[in-house]
Amino acid sequence: MSRLPVFTPSGASGSMARRLGGLSLLAGALLLGGCAGVIRLENDVRSYADWTASASGMRPAPGDFYRIERRPSQRQDPATQQEAIEVIARDALERVGLRAAPEPLPAGLPLPRWTVELGARSIQLPYAPWDEPGRPAFGMSLGIGHVSPHGSIGIGMPLFPSMAPPYYQREVSIVLRDARSARVVYETQAAHDGPWADSPTLWAALYDAALQGFPQPPAGPRRIVTEVPR
Repeated sequence: MSRLPVFTPSGASGSMARRLGGLSLLAGALLLGGCAGVIRLENDVRSYADWTASASGMRPAPGDFYRIERRPSQRQDPATQQEAIEVIARDALERVGLRAAPEPLPAGLPLPRWTVELGARSIQLPYAPWDEPGRPAFGMSLGIGHVSPHGSIGIGMPLFPSMAPPYYQREVSIVLRDARSARVVYETQAAHDGPWADSPTLWAALYDAALQGFPQPPAGPRRIVTEVPR
């Protein structure tokens, strides 16, 4: 982080300069304090289950295999991006008892009971939706000037530049199908937003939130609050 300006008291202006210096130190402490700790995520989740649509009419059992199916658009996306999302989602699915089938499938291993379709989307906004364009998140002005018979003349400059960060909206989805009937048996979405740039930790938190309550989630929309390291 860049150093904030330090003002040295001098003459009659010493008192004001000391106050400005104190405000600079306070702002610096606030900025540095924001670099540590945890991020509190408020994830909005919707999940739907219909296990009667499966060929066996049964829910997944711990250790069941699945395979990931990519949509045409996902096959055209940069492979590294899609693969990174799939790695994160596989870890989340494993935490609820489902395992990705190895490819190619070894002889003697039963065909996967389920197929999984993943979705992930991120939008970067220049500022938070409730902020006005160009309005700084934090700022002060320092002005100098003099009064003449014709009026006053002043020059102003900001002590601190605009520090409004970009704002991000993210959402993920998982669609689970019965591999034999191709019917959807489970569907879930999770979304959150905030001033935090994309990272594997934030995507993992979204997929974990989306799968909370699996395989029989509560009905209706719900908010799941999680904390992750900053």
